[in-house]
Amino acid sequence: MERRDFLKICGGTALVGACAGPVPPRGPAHLLYADTTSGLAAVETRSGRSLANSPSTVPAADWTRLFTLSGNSLMTVDAVTGRRISSTGVPSSKAVRVVSPNGVLAALGDPAPATPYGSPGRRTTRLVIADPSGRREAMTIELDGNYEPDAFSAEGGALFVLQYLPSTAPEAYRVRMLDLASREVGPVLSREKTPVAEEETMRGESRLAVLSPYRDRLYTLYTHQANHLHTRDLVAGRSTGVHAFVHVLSLTERWAYCLDLPEPFGHGPAEGHAIAVSPDSLYVFDGASGRLVRADVRELAIGKVGALPASPGPAFAAVSSDALHVAAGGSLFTVDLDSLDVLHTARTPGRPRGLAVGTDGSLYAGVDGGAVRLDPRDGRELARVPVPGLTLLRHVAAQPSL
Repeated sequence: MERRDFLKICGGTALVGACAGPVPPRGPAHLLYADTTSGLAAVETRSGRSLANSPSTVPAADWTRLFTLSGNSLMTVDAVTGRRISSTGVPSSKAVRVVSPNGVLAALGDPAPATPYGSPGRRTTRLVIADPSGRREAMTIELDGNYEPDAFSAEGGALFVLQYLPSTAPEAYRVRMLDLASREVGPVLSREKTPVAEEETMRGESRLAVLSPYRDRLYTLYTHQANHLHTRDLVAGRSTGVHAFVHVLSLTERWAYCLDLPEPFGHGPAEGHAIAVSPDSLYVFDGASGRLVRADVRELAIGKVGALPASPGPAFAAVSSDALHVAAGGSLFTVDLDSLDVLHTARTPGRPRGLAVGTDGSLYAGVDGGAVRLDPRDGRELARVPVPGLTLLRHVAAQPSL
């Protein structure tokens, strides 16, 4: 199957040739994956061709495959070549919502609401759990209540969901676990791997979620959690509250833990916070204050606090093998991974709309209308790649010779 067939099997609408604007750059050949106003796009940096996809497309954790709906068929597509890998019939659904870390299960349902809070909400939730290969028959699960799928457990036996309360006019939510064998919803485990008697409810803004390099944990940054009490505080009878934390979800051991962030995290705009993870450390940045923290992922404790110049505006972070890169407001910082000292400062090439590092160390920043390849050492602009309608740069991959 030729690459242009990607559109036919994924429900895309257009194959963009050489995009308007500057001639696509020479240099390393990459594929850029970005959310756009018309859906997920994969853009070849050398040719400038964009393979458009449908808005409901979800990538595999390793970005080797894409999953999308076409009518009542669940399609699996090679994310690099556009070759169709499989197609299987599924009960009527509107969107692919979540894919398991190993890509063997997909949760289908209604598209995510613009905001989960307030009316109208919903009294019941319908989810379809499907095997993209078609080896197992899809099953439909009807739940009483208002649920949004969040992530599959690593082995695929459970689906973590967010339950919004009250269901028809939500004001808060809690993280729960849907056992796919029993079809029952129950609490997630504590970090000590014991069931919790009291489940915390939250209301806040989920800024960003990042998967660990080993794909065994999901880290979600939440801000604006005024006077929130974690489960451990409820059990201990404490009344301490926080304004921001990282929700750590173990996909292998099925426990959840909240890593509190110190003041003033959570007081500034949600879009001014950024999160990134390496194999051994978690980094969180607050552009309004310039505060930067590093936490050990084994101990789940903050080990280092640093200070960058305050940079109001949208913020994003990405980790390379030797540095942390932070784009915030009009500034681009290259930061030492251990000391959190600023190694270089440059101007951002535009309003930040994502930051991504390839396995070869190539650094790209998303901006309005495209992506910019930057020198990872000093932030110098190397080339621009047009991506019409880009809203968020999500991933960069080396493009193999075909």
